[in-house]
Amino acid sequence: MIEKIKNYFLNKEIKNNTKRRNKSVCSLDSAKSIGIICQISSEESYKEYYSIFSQLHTSSCSLWLIGYIDDTLVPFYCLQQLTADFFCRKNLNWYGKPNFIQLNDFLEKKFDILIDFTVNPLPPILYCLQLSQAKFIVGSSIYNKNIYDLFIDNSNVNSNNLELLKNIRLYTSKLSGK
Repeated sequence: MIEKIKNYFLNKEIKNNTKRRNKSVCSLDSAKSIGIICQISSEESYKEYYSIFSQLHTSSCSLWLIGYIDDTLVPFYCLQQLTADFFCRKNLNWYGKPNFIQLNDFLEKKFDILIDFTVNPLPPILYCLQLSQAKFIVGSSIYNKNIYDLFIDNSNVNSNNLELLKNIRLYTSKLSGK
């Protein structure tokens, strides 16, 4: 019963704050700004996402990573950086709305592409995806596929995040005509 009440208020918050996005297709290679949303579940997952973050980083592209840790504290290995921020349950209000300054700045940025690497249904991630001002949202979570501008189904393949990134590069370049 409490979860239904929390979900009601979170959905009401999303509905009241959703802004119209200017949608446009952009290839991963030609994007000038890329946002990444992920769930950090272990030190290995942190290293994997940081590796992806490093691969995408070029001098002509700005990157910003937001990682959610489904725990009460951000672990010691998640190093806050200028363009990498992490939040946990402590940063959520009573009904699950993320409440910290870096996330508000992240949501206001008009990324060329926003990539969602999460696979589980997480209300804070749903909030971020719904309120983002990104021009093109890409992901593979079946729970968030109605939010995405491009849904990539990786369920048939035993894939990982690097495989998803490869598919994003392939399909965004085809959609943008490059």
